[in-house]
Amino acid sequence: MVIVATWDAAFERSCRAQVERLCAAGGSADRDRAWQGFLTAVAPHIERWAATSPALRRVGLTGEDEPRAVLVDVIERMSDRDFANLRAFLARQAPDADELAEAAMVEGLTRLAAPVADGDAAEAADEPGTPLRGWLVVLTRFVVKEHVKQRFGWRGVARWQARVEPAPRAGGDWRATLVPALRARPGVVAVEADADTLAVTYRPAQLRASELERAIVDHGVEVRALPAAPGKRDVGSGAERLDAAPELGERPPLSTLLGVRRALTEIHAHIDTFPPTMADALRRWLGEASFDAIAAALGLPGPREAQALVRAAQARLRDRFRGAWPELFE
Repeated sequence: MVIVATWDAAFERSCRAQVERLCAAGGSADRDRAWQGFLTAVAPHIERWAATSPALRRVGLTGEDEPRAVLVDVIERMSDRDFANLRAFLARQAPDADELAEAAMVEGLTRLAAPVADGDAAEAADEPGTPLRGWLVVLTRFVVKEHVKQRFGWRGVARWQARVEPAPRAGGDWRATLVPALRARPGVVAVEADADTLAVTYRPAQLRASELERAIVDHGVEVRALPAAPGKRDVGSGAERLDAAPELGERPPLSTLLGVRRALTEIHAHIDTFPPTMADALRRWLGEASFDAIAAALGLPGPREAQALVRAAQARLRDRFRGAWPELFE
């Protein structure tokens, strides 16, 4: 049984000191020791936050492998690009607005579609004076949403591929310099290159294809043949073209961020037709209010009545959208 240390002010100071050592360490041995010490301290917390995540519970991802997969992804994101995210924390840089907006949309959709659990309520607020803990909690929640998207086919990455040719000014082995430069860009997941082809897997929330092409051209490599024009499902996701779908008369599944936006628009428009008290209860619950708080705000006898209203609202959503969005409401 793993004993998880209490995250108090002293623990926060110790973890932050490890991050500062990690980001300032010059030698690989010093950096490795700082990194291992930091992971030993925070990994049990990250796994516990993932295991108790309402977002995973609401969509039935409750197996032991789910929080471990989230933990691995959080670790990869912290170590990516020479610990750029941890350096950003120390520099107090603002989080990426597009990523946070996308995560909020996915969280809202999973919360709308999944059954209401007994005692479902907002998570406890972070303790004051522990900013590193708060930063890690936000990162973990974001990774949970990405994990949910991957498990349900809502792709968080896209692929750019083209034939390329080095210009004379590129000189030498262009791949030896271009590939590392691309891999260092925020949002790039993987880069593959051979004699005349370049393929880049990237996160559309952080990087646009036009920015990739400009970076390649600026490096002295000419793009000779771009991929075919994207289909309607390709925008922002790298998903297969619409004309590859088995039945063109069907609504495309939620494999793109545009699909998520469209589903949310239709769902919220339907919520507007609910009785006012029911719609208000559902919206407050979506805002992470507890059933006690909902009952107090709406003048209900107690939390059971608030929970019943939210469940009734979700039943209406299932009846209305089961055929339109079966991957959510079946």
